[in-house]
Amino acid sequence: MPRPADVSRSSPPVPPLAAAGHAQPSRGAGAQPRIRPSELGALSVEGRIQALRSNPTGLTDVDAARRRLAHGDNEPAPPRRSRPLRTLLAQLTHTLALLLWLGAGLAFAAGAPELGFAIVAVVVLNGAFAFVQEHRAEQVVSSLMRRVAVRARVVRAGIERRVPARELVPGDVVRLAAGEIVPADCILLGADSLSIDLSMLTGETAPVDRDAAPITSAGRGAEELALPSLLPSCASVVTGAGEALVFATGAESAAGKIARLLEQGGREGSLLERQVAQLSHLTAAIAVIVGAATLVLVQAFHRVGPLGALTFAIGVIVALVPEGLLPTLSVSLAIGAQRMAARGAPVRRLSAVEVVGSVTTICTDKTGTLTQNALSVRCFTPARGAPPDAEQAARLAAALCNNARPAPAGGDYEGDPVDVALARWAAAGGVELAEARARWPRIADTAFDARRRYMAVTCAEGGATRDFVKGAPEAVIALTGAPAPAGLDEAVVSAAERGERVLLLAVKEASGPLTCLGLACLHDPTRPEVPAAIAACRRAGVRVVILTGDHPATARSVAAAIGLDTADRMVEGPEIDAMDDRALLELLRAGASLARTTPEQKLRVVQVLRRSGEVVVVTGDGVNDAPALRAADVGVAMGLRGTEVAKQAADIILSDDNFATIVAAIEEGRAIKQNIRRFVSYVFTSNVAELVPFLLYIFFPIPLPLAIVQVLAIDLGTDVLPALALGVEPPSPATLLVPPEPPRKPILTRELGLRTFFLYGAVEALLGVAAYFGYYWAHWRPFGALEPFRALEREAATMTFVGIVSGQIGCLFAQRDGPLWKRLAFWSNPWVAAGLSIEIALTIALLYVPGLNRLFAMVPVGSAWLLWLPGGVAVMVLADALRRAVLARGPLIMPGAVRSCSGRRRPHRSGR
Repeated sequence: MPRPADVSRSSPPVPPLAAAGHAQPSRGAGAQPRIRPSELGALSVEGRIQALRSNPTGLTDVDAARRRLAHGDNEPAPPRRSRPLRTLLAQLTHTLALLLWLGAGLAFAAGAPELGFAIVAVVVLNGAFAFVQEHRAEQVVSSLMRRVAVRARVVRAGIERRVPARELVPGDVVRLAAGEIVPADCILLGADSLSIDLSMLTGETAPVDRDAAPITSAGRGAEELALPSLLPSCASVVTGAGEALVFATGAESAAGKIARLLEQGGREGSLLERQVAQLSHLTAAIAVIVGAATLVLVQAFHRVGPLGALTFAIGVIVALVPEGLLPTLSVSLAIGAQRMAARGAPVRRLSAVEVVGSVTTICTDKTGTLTQNALSVRCFTPARGAPPDAEQAARLAAALCNNARPAPAGGDYEGDPVDVALARWAAAGGVELAEARARWPRIADTAFDARRRYMAVTCAEGGATRDFVKGAPEAVIALTGAPAPAGLDEAVVSAAERGERVLLLAVKEASGPLTCLGLACLHDPTRPEVPAAIAACRRAGVRVVILTGDHPATARSVAAAIGLDTADRMVEGPEIDAMDDRALLELLRAGASLARTTPEQKLRVVQVLRRSGEVVVVTGDGVNDAPALRAADVGVAMGLRGTEVAKQAADIILSDDNFATIVAAIEEGRAIKQNIRRFVSYVFTSNVAELVPFLLYIFFPIPLPLAIVQVLAIDLGTDVLPALALGVEPPSPATLLVPPEPPRKPILTRELGLRTFFLYGAVEALLGVAAYFGYYWAHWRPFGALEPFRALEREAATMTFVGIVSGQIGCLFAQRDGPLWKRLAFWSNPWVAAGLSIEIALTIALLYVPGLNRLFAMVPVGSAWLLWLPGGVAVMVLADALRRAVLARGPLIMPGAVRSCSGRRRPHRSGR
């Protein structure tokens, strides 16, 4: 078996240095001179330390602080400097804002400066509000990114500590192990079976070996990545461990150079951002077309002059522009990301918030996600033919073929959960790690690899060597070159059926064969909350596939324990290679789970599912999971036990490593998409109600029922906070009772459009018009002359405003999910209570505060007319209740369909 002859993996030492001859850390030396990697690679270890003015025990905190001041933070892409003026200008110049600027200009041209100034005020105030909300959204994202930032193990003054990677400086000594990200450009000081993945930099996925030996010839440019002692930033450690010296950070690192190239390209918006932008462009085009049509019609029917007609057309355009549409998107996504983080799923990419709600398949790891990751050795089964002291020999093998480390606090171990469990088991039998390693020092090892599925070490005592091996039974048996001991296969199957993970331990004397000692059976109990989460996935139409490297019987036992029916559909990795993509897809859609899988097979599963149109979530924690995590629509890494490689490849990080948290993230993702639809529907409902009075004015000989400034008062005043309240609604009980929808499904669907324009919009317009004519009715006999009541024109227009506001309040309740009492309740969403209170208070202020009412073309009306507000709310709520009642009877006349409590049709799916 291959055994790199190097130092122990568990604690890679810095090669010894002479007592003198290397420079001590500089005191206040400032920035270090830039040294080419090839020049460092040609130096000895001592020379590398001298060149960077460091020390084998690392820098002191004082030196590190001084160098950080000189070099800046170690961030490949430094955070963009906040440019408030540019951000504010962007909020004042998007499509809908430009349309309003045009309207203001036309108002000034038409001799209506009051209207022009009012529109300008609307644009400026709306832009300022959007600017504040955008800033808050950026703060949320920055906070989430800090939670999932790379952390590095650095040695400062001889003490190892974990610090955020951004705090590293040239001259720092860092330690690396399998599963960690190289945090800056480093040159090796010592290595133990070290190999790294450079795919993030070169695209090549094959791991490359690294060691600290000096080179004899130096390369330039791209050839520097081939230097055997170079560890470029963003590379991931696949196997082994090492100690290295940081020589370049931030923009000077390999990742920093790539980041500068990325900065030159523009950022493409997410799918949801593009959908909202398209909707705003379509709305702007419709507003201009309708405004132009009314410009002609009002002159034809009312014989007004061009300037008067132009002013009227401006009012129509303003009525059709949803001013708050764009800022609410970022607010909804940011608040959704905050809620996901509060439920244990912080995001690294904000667009993942919208995609996760469309997930159709979850490819999940087993250990730590479905189980508690509380491994313990339940029992040991000696192999037939093993020596009499097989169990004690196995405990020694478990202690030596092990990379666990004593915990700094003492009394326990840290490291890979399997290694920790084996170390505890060995200690329980009297074999302490420290004592065993001191007696049998490691002289070579073969690091564990997901493809090999075993680990081997060579240890020496008094000139004699002994090999110890642990790994998957079939992998270790293959190393022996002999048939498996009698009864071993049966023991493996029996343990696996109990849900236990099995490792075969073996030993080889210097001149003898590799001898199997027996099976260590490790137990990891399933998480108690997972069965309910699996059932929720089933109800939501989300398929769950187990992808694990464990024995099929172990995976089958866990699947049965959590309620995932895969007993007859458990396939091993080698069978996958024999299938074509179509057969594999059919197998996955039939609900099969996969065991004994390699990283390549996991990646292929994800690619096959995505090509078929599935939206895929992949969970993982190790280096071998990184390719599948990157390839998935949403990669989910484990926050507690996950490697830095897995975390940086993922979009969402589970802070509790719990499968149930993935289901919570899906629920939040769906709720966010639904909230954006609620907001869009709410905004367009008022646009319909605002347009109808202008149309009535065109075709009937009546005074204008709604002033343009009153339209602005609705869009920027009474509507703002209620709309935001709908944008942050919590998930409803029906959220996970419907199948996932395609990510490209439009925001304004046909069903939603019909409901918005022909139910909510029509009812709200009717309330406004009824309030308008109702006021005249109270002061005018039917069929009498209209002219004597011109003095009531402003009062009637004020009541149109009141009627529309009452409809919007009712629409706020109609847009919510659940039974009527729950839609009318405030406690589930405090924003609803705040928005409603401010809407009512602002309405009363606009009517009765002197000066303010004149500014918005309103006059006080009798207090009895304010009863129109609750009356209009009742009409809208009853209209929506009637709609829901009709839809609830849908299955009686539309067999084969199921409707949720929110009225959405849910067709049955096979294979879900």
